[in-house]
Amino acid sequence: MPTITPAHLHALLASADRDATLVIVAGEAAVVPGSGHGGSGDPEDMLVITTRDAVIAELDTGANEEQIETLAQRLDVALDSLGG
Repeated sequence: MPTITPAHLHALLASADRDATLVIVAGEAAVVPGSGHGGSGDPEDMLVITTRDAVIAELDTGANEEQIETLAQRLDVALDSLGG
């Protein structure tokens, strides 16, 4: 089962926070607010996968479900290559 799914990208894109980020914490993908990563109170095992702006730039306007699925697969493969 993939760690990163299209549902994670949909949640990231639907976030009202422009700085929202998709992260992996304790082996689970989660969308966190922009202020929710990079701080001293963050879990040590938090890995930033991508940002909302990066996904928007990658998909451009009018992205369809196939493009979102492909991007989720690419991100999941990249995570797997890191040992995630």
